[in-house]
Amino acid sequence: MPNVFYGIKENNNIILDERETAHLKVLRKIEGDLIKAITGDEFLYYAKIQKLNKKKTISQIVKQEYLNENYNPYISIYFGMSKWDRTHLLLEKLVELRVNEFNVFKAEKSETNYKSLEKFQRTIIEACKQTVYAKIPSIKIVNIEDIPKENTIILDLIDNKTSLKTFLQSLKTKAIKNINVVLGPDTGFSENEKDFFITNNFEIINLGKSILRFETSAIYVVTALNYEFDRLNI
Repeated sequence: MPNVFYGIKENNNIILDERETAHLKVLRKIEGDLIKAITGDEFLYYAKIQKLNKKKTISQIVKQEYLNENYNPYISIYFGMSKWDRTHLLLEKLVELRVNEFNVFKAEKSETNYKSLEKFQRTIIEACKQTVYAKIPSIKIVNIEDIPKENTIILDLIDNKTSLKTFLQSLKTKAIKNINVVLGPDTGFSENEKDFFITNNFEIINLGKSILRFETSAIYVVTALNYEFDRLNI
């Protein structure tokens, strides 16, 4: 069950959709009860249920709390389309680690091609509800050629790599505001994609001899960044 609910703010009300209303009913909430909700604007809302029916719930805001979720540096994740079970875990855990945004691209070796981001967005929202992350990360589909080069690291087994420790040490002399972390799909980058990163002089990071699943490598790197910058202590 969620720690908070997700809704849409309309004037002084929080509107919950049919899915969220079903959660309310499981918890046996009734009109007059107080609930907590997020909408993605960094506020935690305390609202009293006014109308609860099958399709939606209308609750009136009685108090709001600004949670100040400006985690720095700003972390953007770029990842290749992968099997849903692995992608679901990636999104869920990186929301917990307070990644700021997600970008997904169709890689040459991707075994699936997502046309809609609806279930991606739902997974992100559910993780935000569980961990009370009031600034809901965005997600969009991009092309691999659109990945910015500045402050970007590529996670892959390519020669002439930099260790994560060396990369983190190099950041200490910079006033860095954002970091882009790029990983291929669960099947890895193609040789063409590796050549693209090498030719364009992207920073390629070596995570050691252990072969990590694609979601594990992202969790590992974001955890290291959180530690290095003390990101979660805001």
